[in-house]
Amino acid sequence: MNLDEMKDILEKSIGQKRYIHSLGTMEEAVRLSGLYGADKEKARIAGLLHDCGKSMEKDDNLTHAAKSAELAKTIYQVYDDEIINAILYHTTGRENMTILEKIIFLADKTEPCRKYDGVEDLRKLADFNINDALIYSLERTIEYVEQKNQNLDIESIKTLKFLKEEK
Repeated sequence: MNLDEMKDILEKSIGQKRYIHSLGTMEEAVRLSGLYGADKEKARIAGLLHDCGKSMEKDDNLTHAAKSAELAKTIYQVYDDEIINAILYHTTGRENMTILEKIIFLADKTEPCRKYDGVEDLRKLADFNINDALIYSLERTIEYVEQKNQNLDIESIKTLKFLKEEK
């Protein structure tokens, strides 16, 4: 399936607001790929499809990444493990993340439509040190989730610990 076909299906299935976010994530992923030497085509596809399953899950924040990875295979015919893993881990990260996984994680949080306290700092960090940007993002996310008394995926804590130890 080509990119235009993916876009057509995606726009119809996730709604305009989420579609615009997905396009922004795709563009940011391609930009970051240029900075960090990752495959731009894989980044383009992973960025576009990272939230393709979000509207289908009741507990969007905790389960949509797995649903999106599944739909990338079954609906969008993406069978590249690097792309699938980048989609699968875009919310929590994981230990030993690939550069593509790091890029999709950050592109989701820094795409141009994102507006929240700290996003400009995160964008600057992402341009200069991807691991520092990941640490910054994970620390802010964990803090936010704890303040809101929401469920925190243990993978986020493991990812943060791994990145700090690796530093």
